[in-house]
Amino acid sequence: MQTCRRLPLSRGCRGFAAYRIRRVAYPWQRELQKETWGFLKKEMVGYFRNSVERDSTVHMRADPWPRFTMKEYLLENGLLPGVICKYGPNRKVTFNKAEMEKIAFDEEQGHLSNLFKGRLFRLHVGRWIEECIVKDVATHPVDQELMFVRFERHIPGKMTVVPIPVSISGLWGCPGYRKGGQVEIGLPTVKCEVVGDHIPPPFVVDVSNLHLENPFGKITLRQLQPLLPKDGTVRFAREYSLDEEVVTCYDPKVLGETPLPHDWQDPNFIHRGGRYHLTYTGFWPKQTTRA
Repeated sequence: MQTCRRLPLSRGCRGFAAYRIRRVAYPWQRELQKETWGFLKKEMVGYFRNSVERDSTVHMRADPWPRFTMKEYLLENGLLPGVICKYGPNRKVTFNKAEMEKIAFDEEQGHLSNLFKGRLFRLHVGRWIEECIVKDVATHPVDQELMFVRFERHIPGKMTVVPIPVSISGLWGCPGYRKGGQVEIGLPTVKCEVVGDHIPPPFVVDVSNLHLENPFGKITLRQLQPLLPKDGTVRFAREYSLDEEVVTCYDPKVLGETPLPHDWQDPNFIHRGGRYHLTYTGFWPKQTTRA
């Protein structure tokens, strides 16, 4: 509802009437604006309580590897060769190469995802369902392309070591980060011993209470124990101590740089046959380092 009051004509608007509009605020409108947040919060809480549990399991269809077919022929036809081993006979299978690469490279222009080896795969091969984890994978050295995948069966009751990835949340509310500190993940993946039929999803570490202490603030594996399943089917690998640093917050200006040792070698130039030589092509003699 609007009420209008006519004003006297001014010099600049002769022939036209100027009006001053006053809007009416109804009581029911104010009451709804006051109670809106309560209704919205109740709806949000109900949504998250009724949401499904986090699960990283992937269902994929696989076909038997055709007999007398080379791996190169499968790759040219858009198929990815693989093998399923351990706890039974080896089963040679093929997958849709594009579908598997979407799971393996979940980031644009990124490397092989840590979650690719830290999740459970349910492979549907004909009338068989194989529950496996990725044990080994062959990729292109530069492009986001898979060449071969080797799976291992996961049997409930048998221990399987799975590297579970770690991610952080609440970075913008971290007190140490707001003071100029650097927040880093010390363990990108945490090896877990799984004996149940369920592999836990990635660990989400909340850093909203991580302070910049002296020399640095940290979150250890001891603080991540509540994230493990309550039934005791998953535990951290025994090679860890509960004091292992998972996430740290430090001031980069305080920590000095440590020089590399004299005999340090770049691991990116090491392969199965030795080391890559930048100038050796098979004709010229290899480079030698003089003292």
